[in-house]
Amino acid sequence: MTEQISAVEAYQAALSSPDAAATEAVTGVLADDVVVETNFGRAEGIDAALALLAEPRIAGLAAGASWSPPSTDRNRVVVTATPPGPAPFGGLEVVFEFAGPKIVRVEQQTLPAAPPEPAPLRLTDDIKNAVNGALDNGTPMMIAYNDADQRIHLSFRGTIQSYGDDRLALWARDPQGGLPRNIADRPQVTLLYHDPATRASYNFYGRARLEHDPVARTRIFENSPAREQQMDFRRHGAAIVVDLDRVEGRDSRGRFLMVRS
Repeated sequence: MTEQISAVEAYQAALSSPDAAATEAVTGVLADDVVVETNFGRAEGIDAALALLAEPRIAGLAAGASWSPPSTDRNRVVVTATPPGPAPFGGLEVVFEFAGPKIVRVEQQTLPAAPPEPAPLRLTDDIKNAVNGALDNGTPMMIAYNDADQRIHLSFRGTIQSYGDDRLALWARDPQGGLPRNIADRPQVTLLYHDPATRASYNFYGRARLEHDPVARTRIFENSPAREQQMDFRRHGAAIVVDLDRVEGRDSRGRFLMVRS
């Protein structure tokens, strides 16, 4: 078992800092037919396993982490790494299987992060810019609402826009469409923004209402993308405002949660 623990420590070192010395050390503890399973890919054989360790999403994944004492069960060893500070994941569980002193299989699974602490609801400039540029970015937003039969309807809307620090708005070209017709009795809506390129994702939860004030209608229409305005150039549509109660998601800073006071 001592040799197996040493092998685990060599692999831990390579996960924390895959430099030449760590790579050389871990090479000597892997079986020729080792299999490595991770969230970011699968490898078979020593060369493939070393290449996976150097993959950008894995290289240094455990840098600065605190490692749990190894849990052993016959030819199986389990260790868990806890990141040193805020991270997009809560930890890393690594399961090793051995044949004698050599590692024959590694299962490397990231663990979910703890739920973020709620902060006051105030849309950041990054969120506002993402929402306002969603259509031109090729990542149009989606809105969900309920009808009288409790069916959930989903639709992409190109006019969704920030409307202050705690509201969104949109222009619905058909004032008799499902969304304008249903929000009077069932105002709860959910809106989604997701950009695969940046992996930014935002969920907005709030209460939708029709906006009849002429000044507000003009503002919402004119803040819509030009191509959406052209589709209703006579402005027959409905202006809708969503008073937000909760925003949650993930961006370059990690997970977050905003809640209306």
